[in-house]
Amino acid sequence: MISVIMGLQFGDEGKGKITDFISKNYDDVVRFNGGSNAGHTVVINGNKFKFHLIPSGALQSDTVILGNGMVIEPEELISEIKLLTNANKKIIIKISSGAHIVTKMHKLLDKKEESIRSKLNIGTTSQGIGPTYEDKYARTGIRMIDLSNKNILKNKIETIYNMKMELLKDSVYSDEQERNRMIDELYNMGQSILKYMDYTEITVNEAYNNGRNILFEGAQGGMLDIDFGIYPFVTSSNTISGALSTGSGFSYRKVDKVIGVFKAYTSKVGAGPFPSEIINDSTLRDLGSEYGTTTGRPRRVGWLDLPLLKYTAMINDVDSLAITKVDILGKLDTIRVATKYILDGKEINYFPKRLEDFDKLKLEYKEFKGWGNIENDADIINNGYSALPEKMKWYIEFIENETHKNIDIISLGEDRKMTIVKQIFN
Repeated sequence: MISVIMGLQFGDEGKGKITDFISKNYDDVVRFNGGSNAGHTVVINGNKFKFHLIPSGALQSDTVILGNGMVIEPEELISEIKLLTNANKKIIIKISSGAHIVTKMHKLLDKKEESIRSKLNIGTTSQGIGPTYEDKYARTGIRMIDLSNKNILKNKIETIYNMKMELLKDSVYSDEQERNRMIDELYNMGQSILKYMDYTEITVNEAYNNGRNILFEGAQGGMLDIDFGIYPFVTSSNTISGALSTGSGFSYRKVDKVIGVFKAYTSKVGAGPFPSEIINDSTLRDLGSEYGTTTGRPRRVGWLDLPLLKYTAMINDVDSLAITKVDILGKLDTIRVATKYILDGKEINYFPKRLEDFDKLKLEYKEFKGWGNIENDADIINNGYSALPEKMKWYIEFIENETHKNIDIISLGEDRKMTIVKQIFN
């Protein structure tokens, strides 16, 4: 079985929990995009594991692969490898030698660039992701394999500095000695990472040829895709399922199943249009503890947006859905779901490319009654879908009817065990 799991909203859909839950069915887990701006939390018997680079499925799989499409901060990577190997001592770790490196200089550039965007400020996490992808496509980027050669590191750091000198002129990196210290740090960290480096495009294709089950894990969410999200309020990479090909070197034609994860409501970190946002009421945010894994920032929260969900399900060619935080949403007395977008008096099935159109966009809603706190947890986990509150089932089945997709996995809490499978899931 070859599967890919993706987020279908603005990130923070709970992909980490769902990925961990299904990863027991796979031998290898591959991440193919993004960097440490993506935070995933996995909870096992009350113990929390927070990863930003390591795929969430690493705790139950045999092999974990960080693909060439990622941008990797070495210091964070070393810390997460230690966390992972303590939790899963048999894990095999492979890191693409072609993945790109995020440096401290890139993080500073991220903040500098954000400061001059003015009204198009995107609310970046300041993790250096954008500037690193900029260097990649400018063909000046530092790759993982470059950590093995101090001369190459120096040449590339100096090239990046010279090209971005105007942005860096008042920073510590205007001092050549400071740049040299950074080069030494990168080289030294590289010595502990080199043993994990490989030509992972060959590794993953050999795994396929040997009949291994492979799970590809995306980062962020569909509406943060640099091409199909609400530009420019997006991330710096492609976040949709098809990106696994360029991010790992494995053909999308070989994928058997695309699993889309969405939250029972919607949340978003950063600036930009948010059609179903709840304004001046933090109740749902507080109930759901909606604060960024990476930044700690309070997330913007809104109702489930069905036009958005249908759009990203289409772009990702989703076969199966997984819903999270349905237990949280049910605590509200009244629940709303956005069902239609109306622009200039007409229903539309797309996201406007003109940002000013969002000011005119009107949403139609359907209301549901809450189902209260989830009680008899053990009975529900043991007996499955039939034991869920009727009002929750109405909500889930309404979404299925609207999207024409089955919701096969239902998360009722942050712990791995608080998950039920509605249908046979292979």
